[in-house]
This record gives sequence, structure tokens and C-alpha cells, in this order.
Amino acid sequence: MTLIDLQALRDAQLEKDPYRYAVVPHSFHDDDAARALNDGFAVDGFVRSERRPGSGGGKHYLMHNRTLVSEGRQHREAVDTLPDAWRRLVDEVTSDSYRDALVELTGADLDGCTVEARMTRYSSGCWIQPHTDRPDKAVTHLFYFNDTWRSEWQGDLHVLRGPDMKDVARRVLPLLGTSVVLVRSDDSWHGVPPVSEGCPDDRRALLVHFART
Repeated sequence: MTLIDLQALRDAQLEKDPYRYAVVPHSFHDDDAARALNDGFAVDGFVRSERRPGSGGGKHYLMHNRTLVSEGRQHREAVDTLPDAWRRLVDEVTSDSYRDALVELTGADLDGCTVEARMTRYSSGCWIQPHTDRPDKAVTHLFYFNDTWRSEWQGDLHVLRGPDMKDVARRVLPLLGTSVVLVRSDDSWHGVPPVSEGCPDDRRALLVHFART
């Protein structure tokens, strides 16, 4: 049995407003699988990634990343040091069955796309400005790994109707087992407001991108 509940992914409600996206409330087969992944989330090996306003083109952000897969190839030095559940999860997000489930949900053409995957940590003050993903990113799937998260801590995903962080269509808390699928378009605005200074934990996520080559 896979860790990811592929049937739950196929059966998720694909929203059309303000663009195509889906929230999957129970992304893993059972609580044991979710707990193993939560407990095994890496605490080290992250690289600070920052682009502040005024520092150049592109979207602005502050976060910490640990790259696991790029151009469809696993980074052995980053993956092999993870617990078994995480090594299994990396195998799953690079599998044909997972790709097929995303195609069934979204209707997106993922033929020829390569997989990129990275763990992220957002500590206090981390954020990413409203943006649409690069045109080569066909579909993004975000998995979350926090036991608790309060809305006042901010740092949640904002599905937006445009480039204004206040123009919110939906907020998604980064709770364990919840995941979000985003189908890239010129209207697929989303962002993460800064994690509050009073937040007691990092916001933890796995980002999986299917990128056209």
C-alpha cells in the first residue's frame, strides 16, 4: 500500500473559482503513515533562500529549502539520510501511478514533465509574495506536516483572486495530512503571508512540481 492515498487524490473536488485547484484533507492512507512522515520531517540540511523587494526580478520570498528531487532525479545525499517513510514518499511522488492520479484529478497534460520536490521550513518572518508559478510548472502539489496551526499565526496558503494578498478566495492551514493541488495558469495567484513572531513551530511542507521540459 502506498503512503499517499491515490484514490482520495483522484476523488478530490477540483475547484474552478478562481482557478483550478483542489484541497485534499486526508492525503495519506492512515494516521500511522501521516505520523511517521511528521516525526521524520528533517531538522537539518536546509538552505536559506531569500529574495527581498528591491533585490531583483522575480517573486520575493524568505524560506528554508531542502531539495530532494530535481529534473526527475533524486538527490541521494539528501534522500538517503531520511527515515524509511520519507524515502518511500520520495519514491511515490516520482512514480507513474502518482502522476496518473494527478492527471485524472486535474486533466493536465503531464507527459514529458519532470518532477521537482523539496522540503520547506517557514520559521517566524518567512513568507512568499503573491505569484503565479513559472509557465513551465504545469501542476504543483503541496503536502503539509504540522500537528496544529492557528490562523492568527499566519503562514497559511492563501488562494488568491489576483496579486493582492488581501484578495483571498480561500485560506488553507498547513495541517498534517492536508495537501493542495494547484494547476498553473496566468490566474493561479497564491501566496503565504509572513509567519508571526509568536508562532511556536516552523511551517513544514513538501512541494512537488511537475515541470515541462
